[in-house]
Amino acid sequence: MSPDERDSALSSASGALREGRVVVLPTDTVYGLFVRATKDGPRVLDELTGHTDQTNGPMMTLHSADPSEIEPYLRLESAVARRLFDQLLPGAARLVIEQPEGAIEDLCEALDIERGVIDDGTSIAIRIPDHPIARRVLRDSGVACVARRLGAAVWASEKETSADLSSIPDNPDPAPSCVIDDGPTLHKTGSTTVRIGMSGSIRVDRSGALTEREVLSKLERTILFVCTGNTCRSPMAEAIARDLISKGERTGITTNVGSAGVSAVDGAPMADDAREVLEEMHIEPGPHRSRALTIEMIDNAEIIYTMTPSHAQAVMTVAPNSVHKVFVLDEREAIPDPIGQGIEVYRETARRLRDLIEQRLQEIRI
Repeated sequence: MSPDERDSALSSASGALREGRVVVLPTDTVYGLFVRATKDGPRVLDELTGHTDQTNGPMMTLHSADPSEIEPYLRLESAVARRLFDQLLPGAARLVIEQPEGAIEDLCEALDIERGVIDDGTSIAIRIPDHPIARRVLRDSGVACVARRLGAAVWASEKETSADLSSIPDNPDPAPSCVIDDGPTLHKTGSTTVRIGMSGSIRVDRSGALTEREVLSKLERTILFVCTGNTCRSPMAEAIARDLISKGERTGITTNVGSAGVSAVDGAPMADDAREVLEEMHIEPGPHRSRALTIEMIDNAEIIYTMTPSHAQAVMTVAPNSVHKVFVLDEREAIPDPIGQGIEVYRETARRLRDLIEQRLQEIRI
């Protein structure tokens, strides 16, 4: 299609959703039958699929374009709930999140959804597909929507995975009002349901695009500190961060900490003054050996803190796609190298690092 034809087709799909009609859209998992989340929405999908979903939880799943449309109305009080919401959406996951009555009422009222459609009285079911077409149509429609997999339609084969439109016959009856074809889907199977309790307890259904291991891996993060030679500043920062995290509240999220140098030679020990200062602060330096920064380290890190802007630039030169996760630890003033300047300079550097790292850990809600 030309860009104009594409825009026209997607506008038609958005308009159909606003009017309460059924459209077929691609997602990252399978094609879905989408309809506006009015009180008639479930009935319309039941007619098209010939049955009512028998699920342990909400009758329908809210499908939205962006997490920001939903998050303000949710009470994600546990670190696990916040983490999984941030890490799994958008994506191939369906979240069933336990919520207090007030939060469910607020969300349904804000999105003009009748109670009992996307909630079961204690939990809300949410899905944000990681597909540009689905998200654009949902966003442009301006209404809350629910969906069911295309393979559940009365004219589709039960064995059909709905990874493409092959399950739609020439003259389906009843027929969707609009069908958007974007070829085979990415995962070619349904989304994975992740149930999250108020306390942060989780249960992962074993079927779906994401494995239990992949979901649980989202509860682990890596922070990387970067300096020049990885013998003074960044290893002190690594030890300080590890100490602060170990003394913090247990949240259910594992935070790994590492360090590296943009011009480091592998295997050098931590500077004696750096080790001495950490021990004065009752922080275990650990068996540190310097490491040269690699692309793999950058890719594995969720957040990278550098000592100076030039270090940040060096990281982004090695891996240009890392720009979103690279930050100068102190954005107002670089942290100079204390090497060769005596123990008192190391002490001042370590104190400054501790204050800055405490602030950064609070920002990322560890």
